Amino acid sequence: MQEDKLKRQNRLVLVLLALLVVVGLGIHQYFNYALTPVNRSSTARVTVTIPQGATDDQVAAILKKHGLIRSRYVFSYYLQTHKTSGVKAGHFTLRQSSFVPQIANRLQENQAAKRH
Repeated sequence: MQEDKLKRQNRLVLVLLALLVVVGLGIHQYFNYALTPVNRSSTARVTVTIPQGATDDQVAAILKKHGLIRSRYVFSYYLQTHKTSGVKAGHFTLRQSSFVPQIANRLQENQAAKRH
């Protein structure tokens, strides 16, 4: 009786571990997908304005509204974990064919922003 209970608990633990691995891999795949360009073949340039004092979430919302990123949540997370100098305020000309790291780097460059 005790042995059967232990076997059931072991199976439950294995199922939960497998579920965690599958969910973790799914989240990893989604993040990788969300970091890719919205439209690799696009040559169009999109100008966005980042206001002074904008938060990472606000910047992500602006970029999502202009169709430059796939996920504002992934972009915001990426900025929080990879930014070096913070997003600059100003006007930026970006492309839908850019990867998220390229966009994030561009938004952090002083010379990239055309001041108002």
